[in-house]
Amino acid sequence: MFIMGAATHHSTRALALVAIALSACTGSALEPPGSAGPGTGATSPGTGATSPSTGATSPSTTAGSTHTSTAVTSTTLPPLDPPTFESLDGINTVRNFTRSYRSRGIARWERSVPGVEDIRIPSSVDEAEQPALWLAPRGDRDRPLLVVLHSWSSPYDQHAGIPFAMWAQENGWAVIAPQFQGVNDHAEAMGSELAVQDVVDAIDYATSQDGVDAERVYAVGLSGGGMMALLLAGRHPDLVTAVAAWGAVYDLVAFYQQSRAAGRHYAGEIRRACGGDPTVAGPAQDECLRRSPITYLDAAREQGVPVFIGQGIGDTLLRPSNAALAFNQLADPADRLSAEEVEEIGRRRVPDHLSGPITTDTFFAEGDPAPVFARQSGGVWLVLFQSSHEMVYAPALRWFATDPR
Repeated sequence: MFIMGAATHHSTRALALVAIALSACTGSALEPPGSAGPGTGATSPGTGATSPSTGATSPSTTAGSTHTSTAVTSTTLPPLDPPTFESLDGINTVRNFTRSYRSRGIARWERSVPGVEDIRIPSSVDEAEQPALWLAPRGDRDRPLLVVLHSWSSPYDQHAGIPFAMWAQENGWAVIAPQFQGVNDHAEAMGSELAVQDVVDAIDYATSQDGVDAERVYAVGLSGGGMMALLLAGRHPDLVTAVAAWGAVYDLVAFYQQSRAAGRHYAGEIRRACGGDPTVAGPAQDECLRRSPITYLDAAREQGVPVFIGQGIGDTLLRPSNAALAFNQLADPADRLSAEEVEEIGRRRVPDHLSGPITTDTFFAEGDPAPVFARQSGGVWLVLFQSSHEMVYAPALRWFATDPR
């Protein structure tokens, strides 16, 4: 069911600038992801890591490709089995699973998800190996692939991804949790060509394995991982069936301004990655935009990639207007939020006229943080909920299990 919004025509970039103007803020009540995390990518463990013999060697599409995705348009696949959620009993959010977004390490993955493998996948660009965690599917027919994307300041073995793998193992799904150049504090990371290709190569590797349904590939991530999920939807719509982005970075220029105003280290990381101050017209600004979902989501809309966008209404690390702006770029014009509504959401408030009972299916359930606003436009969902910078595990999985396409 749709909840209709004002039919307002506006510039996406102009609305982003409205959000920037509101972006000076205090520290989040929830620890920012990896605020004191490692300065380099994940180190390779000494054992159990081998280069897969069937690693992907070529991208499936060129950057920014908009040709029709088989995964999105196929209507002949058998239905998915009804999911179960016993493995997530008592696990709702990252905050109640792990002490910190910085928590990482293979040992807890191996204890929580028996059979998970720490592998290496060679880049199809420069042949450098990137680590990844791989969980093979089980069952008597091909199973979906869940792509778990690490956040801004953490590498591939981030503990926040474990509950997704626990659920996938319970339901027989495959999992790939790739490293994409590690922490977003250098030019090779942060949505770069190399970083995006690392994820493409990981998906190519996973879908080449026995028992994996290459037409059901679902990507999910928080913060920097949400940014990568949106980049996949826009740049490689032929590879992903649907994506879920939680607290996602939508526009690196806007995030730079917000972080600089708040005195956060992310501003310096963006300067290093993009080669200068992105607020000044020139190469650094162009580079930041090349790495930002705002540049590619028109392609995701044109190709009809289903996208679930979730963000805490109290998020002080990334204004919730980020989620509203991403939704607007993907939604049908009649369903978009007005500039005034986006501005109010950027102040971490749901406008009074939008705060009535929620009739859209949010895929949240008892025990999850309470949704405060939801809107659907075709295959695109926006859900704002009571929390700060956070990811809620089960709603995205419930949504994926409906086989959105």
